[in-house]
Amino acid sequence: MQEPYRVQVSAEDRRRADLVRQVVSVRLGVPAEAITDARRLAPPALRARRVALYLAYVSLNWQMERVGHAFGVNRQTAARACRRIEDARDEANVNALLEQMEDAIRAVCDAAPASGLPEVA
Repeated sequence: MQEPYRVQVSAEDRRRADLVRQVVSVRLGVPAEAITDARRLAPPALRARRVALYLAYVSLNWQMERVGHAFGVNRQTAARACRRIEDARDEANVNALLEQMEDAIRAVCDAAPASGLPEVA
């Protein structure tokens, strides 16, 4: 069996990719772990991974290579996924769902880090 594609990823990129995975997991009802499974994915998990790759590209404004690194796939796989999801945006319900997820991801990632929170025991 072939070794999975792995490249060193910064902690910040890992956190942001995890956020994207969690948003997709909740909205599409697919376990987050299934999105990054190295084995052959079932159709719902494959769709969820494609959506996650696309959202990282669009919402985080990452280049394809960075998206691939963060999700453990090569650049070509990320690009192919993005093209498929972009094509699916022609359907109004798909476009609305993607916009909701994009907005949620941007709201979290674009906000300044929280400070001044009280200590909680």
